[in-house]
Amino acid sequence: MNKYCKPFLLMVIILSVIVAGCSNSTEQKSSDSKGKATKKQALQISAAASLTDVTKDLEEAFEKQHKNVNVSFNYGGSGALRQQIEKGAPADVLMSANTKDVDALTEKNKAHHTYNYAKNKLILIGDDKQQYQQVSDLKQDDKLALGEVKSVPAGKYAEQYLKDQGLYKKIQDHIVYAKDVRQVLNYVDKGNAQLGYVYKTDLYQNQKNGNDKVKEIEDAPLKNPIIYKAATTSNNKMAKEWVDFLKTEKAKSILKKYKFEV
Repeated sequence: MNKYCKPFLLMVIILSVIVAGCSNSTEQKSSDSKGKATKKQALQISAAASLTDVTKDLEEAFEKQHKNVNVSFNYGGSGALRQQIEKGAPADVLMSANTKDVDALTEKNKAHHTYNYAKNKLILIGDDKQQYQQVSDLKQDDKLALGEVKSVPAGKYAEQYLKDQGLYKKIQDHIVYAKDVRQVLNYVDKGNAQLGYVYKTDLYQNQKNGNDKVKEIEDAPLKNPIIYKAATTSNNKMAKEWVDFLKTEKAKSILKKYKFEV
């Protein structure tokens, strides 16, 4: 090998190392870029308190179909959730226990892709040890628990039912208000109220969880059915995916499992 070849080979080796280094750097950036692309996307759902249990199963089924999403829930009265969204609270989907609150957001162009996904029934509940047969059996110091009428659909439905039956004025002084249907159940369970109005699905889940202290007294049939409505409340692509998922047979079977009508 002549004296000119050695420097030339050395230069080739150095250039090769530099090129390889640049190549590795590019691949690393590409890998990082892919990592970011596959990072789980957040999906924030505001859901009525009566959906607390069923949404856990819905979430599990949805995430099996959408590996890159992380679903989280904010529970409360439908009216309160609507007000939060109106004030700018982060939410991608509203799953309401009525149609009114979704419709109100739709009118303000804050809700889209609406869908009536379930129906429920209102019932009167009481302590299993008490012998009440109807709401008019309340005694002087007894209490009747209702959800807050302005923010909890079940409370509004209960008030309307009592008025339709001509009972509201007779029992008005017995009413104590709760922030949601779960609190109504708790009031009756703890003896803070002798009777209360909740959804049939709430009592079912309460009993499923091993609480047999609260029982159904009677149905409270309404003139109009209790319809649950959902809508997207952001431009998050996954929000539309969730509403579409609610239309599937898988989602419907889960809702039926928790005694919702679909």
